[in-house]
Amino acid sequence: MRGTKFWLALTLGATLFSSTIGLAGSATSGPYAVVTGRRDPNLFVIDISKAIDPANNLTDKAIVSRPRVSPNVPNLDSEVSSSKFIGIHMIPAQALPNNVILGPHGNHFYVVDHAGWARPVDVEAGMPHGYAGALTVMDVSKTLNPANSNTTNAIDAIYRTGGWGPAGVVVTQDDHYAFVANSEGPNSEDGALEIGLINLKTHELERVLLQAWGKGGAHHQPGHGCDEIKINPGLIPHSSPDINFGCFPNPNGLAYSPRGGGYIFSANEGTLDVGVINMHKAIAGDPHFEESRIPVASGPWAITTSPDGKYVAVTDRDNDQTDVPGQFISIIDVQRAINKDPHAEIRRVLVGTDKEDGGSHPFGLAFTPNGKYIVTACDLAGNISVVDLKKAVSGDPHPEIARIPVEAPPNGGPKPRPRGVAITPDSRYAVISGGPPYVKSGGVVWIIDLQTFKVVGTVTGVGNEPYLAAITEGK
Repeated sequence: MRGTKFWLALTLGATLFSSTIGLAGSATSGPYAVVTGRRDPNLFVIDISKAIDPANNLTDKAIVSRPRVSPNVPNLDSEVSSSKFIGIHMIPAQALPNNVILGPHGNHFYVVDHAGWARPVDVEAGMPHGYAGALTVMDVSKTLNPANSNTTNAIDAIYRTGGWGPAGVVVTQDDHYAFVANSEGPNSEDGALEIGLINLKTHELERVLLQAWGKGGAHHQPGHGCDEIKINPGLIPHSSPDINFGCFPNPNGLAYSPRGGGYIFSANEGTLDVGVINMHKAIAGDPHFEESRIPVASGPWAITTSPDGKYVAVTDRDNDQTDVPGQFISIIDVQRAINKDPHAEIRRVLVGTDKEDGGSHPFGLAFTPNGKYIVTACDLAGNISVVDLKKAVSGDPHPEIARIPVEAPPNGGPKPRPRGVAITPDSRYAVISGGPPYVKSGGVVWIIDLQTFKVVGTVTGVGNEPYLAAITEGK
């Protein structure tokens, strides 16, 4: 698919945000955490200085802005006549924003919208999977501006992603292209091969990259192998768990390393591996852009690159064939992966639990900017794991140096469910997003001091089951 245009330009609001007291105690702007609201179609901007102020603990006072990430859509519960809507009104799209990254130049946030322009009634009536996806580009200054709360004024553009249920995104260092991983099929949790390539200069979905098929589940039903599914798409599993998963990679997170001229790594939850993608081949339209795959312990979800580009870390979250939650993160040597070395995965680290079958369900993760630690949110274990990278790659038997419990706030549900991880530029604080599903305003952000390994602030009212987060120092 080439030249598919769908670029929505919106009127931009005025830029205004005030100075705050920074982490070091001086007057400055930022840093800010920006969190996806998921079932709440907003971003939540949190002043980290306010979040660690004890006077604001267990409140929403550190939230400074709540801009929308999606447009209004028609409420179609009315009669339709002669292709015109009669007696309808526009309502905010459900959206399901699940991922956000700060662009390489620091001017824009790139927000992955898992459900595109779906209406709330559609998403709430069924599972939140298999909807056409969108990538929303938001101006950083306007996102931070409190005047733009609950408006679309911070949105610069919205793009189709060329598939369904997107999750991962990377943007090239020149701000020219965005790669978006579409993790689902139409109206299904399985069936995804598509990575959308969006040209941010021409404002178009330039092409849809098709990953290679997998080999199928280890114990798929007779007649449900990949060859049969290719002939009869009706055999594609609808939702997990299903032993017939494994034919489609269902890519989730994406990570970029500049090594070897530029490679992208995809966390392929469906095929239980990591794809190694030659970025330049992908941009050029070479069908052999995916050069190899690296098996990992379980279905990977989030993936990130070390600051020097030497390592990739991925959460082995769960297995869609069996529904068994994982408990490892995998560390991959980038150069070995580029060289197609079968030993590119150099370490599996047990996180969040002492049991190798413990099912801590590692979700989001991030390297500290100084390259010292990998911080992982363990969703089912309700804790945050800190892994010393040097110890992990050297073979030290105990690379997990801290395991920090987080607690659900009052009226926040029985489990904290931490998911997203972002680290402040000075490597001092980890911002952890999470909260129980289907609880309006039940989302939480915990701030963890990585010097003391303690929670030093808890922000409430952060969306409905928030997923991932990003950090900006402000623009």
